[in-house]
Amino acid sequence: MRVSGYRLAMLRAPLRLPFKTALRQVDEVEDVVVLLESDCGKLGYGSAPATRAITGQDHQSIMTSLVRDLLPALDGRPFDDLGSVLALFDQLPKDNVNARSALEIAVFDLAAQASGLPLAAFLGGGSSLPDTGITVSVDQPEVMVAGALDAVDRGFATLKLKVGGSGDGDIERVSQVAAAIAGRARIYLDANQAWTSDQAVGVIHALNKRGISIDLLEQPVPAGDIAGLARVCLALDTPVMADESVFCDEDAVSIIAAGAADIINIKLVKSAGITGALRVADIAADAGISCMMGCMLESAIAVGAAAHVAAARSAVIKRVDLDAPMLCRQSPIVGGTVFDGPRIELNSTPGLGIDAVPGLEFL
Repeated sequence: MRVSGYRLAMLRAPLRLPFKTALRQVDEVEDVVVLLESDCGKLGYGSAPATRAITGQDHQSIMTSLVRDLLPALDGRPFDDLGSVLALFDQLPKDNVNARSALEIAVFDLAAQASGLPLAAFLGGGSSLPDTGITVSVDQPEVMVAGALDAVDRGFATLKLKVGGSGDGDIERVSQVAAAIAGRARIYLDANQAWTSDQAVGVIHALNKRGISIDLLEQPVPAGDIAGLARVCLALDTPVMADESVFCDEDAVSIIAAGAADIINIKLVKSAGITGALRVADIAADAGISCMMGCMLESAIAVGAAAHVAAARSAVIKRVDLDAPMLCRQSPIVGGTVFDGPRIELNSTPGLGIDAVPGLEFL
């Protein structure tokens, strides 16, 4: 099988509610979609969102990198040796992890289809996943309470509360949500780098004094403040998870060496695709550190791929936070992984199992 052509498109999916973090507000999923055409009639899908606040990339830079650097290297190349195909990418500019991730997903989709296996099985893993939690955006306490109650009514047993305002304000937000859903769901907090280490420790201690148990604290301090992250990790009984501090395998090694995280959050975009994500997972496994598979605010194409990777490394990826498709009013993807409330069901068909993506805006 060889790549015989490609198409690029935009996928847009309105959200149920605005998505608000300490870094940004978003009203719809907007992904660049890569469709790889093969000479045997198969079609591989990949996608990536713009994540300027995290990776520095917007839609235009993603498309430019794909067309200028990445896609030309694949033209006509056989997929018999996937390793040699992926090795090509390592010889190309590495400044656009979003573009690399989108193309890698499409490449793996085609390769798994050619093997006749679902992607998770192609990667050597199983087919089951734990339930996912869901995000409640940072907002006024009463708005967050309403969002939390809606989530638990939909069956979610883990809520990720976005925080990162003032310490006192965050304590009040979390306290009101915890009171409203008491006994119905676990709570973990994601500050998106917005606190200092002292603030992070102070907020968790204050919540603990109110009898509120936090299941997990995600990236409380700026990504580069590894010493601060380590201080938080040392000071708290609450598990601390590194997100923006870990993009690649080198970052994972540094975080683990510094004792700066109990858990690592893997995302395909951060890791420049599936191969990078697998490297991070394997390094964490060797160090006895567990992982979560997360996602950006992106479509079920890339989130489906992330779900397959999580199933392929289920021994180390013990949690998943793959809620983006459930934050949309509806998924525009036909076929593929099914996201049904907290439950995720991988396709049993080859590759990602995507039959069609109606409504794409071809570029």
